[in-house]
Amino acid sequence: MQNQTMYIQSGSYVCSSVSVVTDTSFTGAKGFFGGTGLFMLKATGTGDLFLNSFGAIFEKKLENDRFICDTGHIVAFTDGLTFDVKKVGGLKSTLLSGEGLVAEFNGTGTLWIQTRNPGSFFSWIAPHVAKSK
Repeated sequence: MQNQTMYIQSGSYVCSSVSVVTDTSFTGAKGFFGGTGLFMLKATGTGDLFLNSFGAIFEKKLENDRFICDTGHIVAFTDGLTFDVKKVGGLKSTLLSGEGLVAEFNGTGTLWIQTRNPGSFFSWIAPHVAKSK
């Protein structure tokens, strides 16, 4: 990081230089219902920052642009980007399955996306683990 601010998905922060200040950032209802959680980690400063993901990480640079991704694939994003959570599909499928929620990012900055969705994986594996006991 070079004198910047990043917002990091819960569980994706690994470690950072002591010159990087970390704090929590309240996301409100959009984060809670969107699957990012009520809080994200806010990292500010200059230094090394290590992140973790479920799968590979892709970097998407936005320049006064708009980009939509599934909320479960967000790893981190820089200050300068804002997001709104929107539903895709019908209200019934969104409420009953939790699927169909996407984050629409706007602005200028960088977004890091993971190739796999941990929530979907755990939902798929849980019934199989329960059967093996």
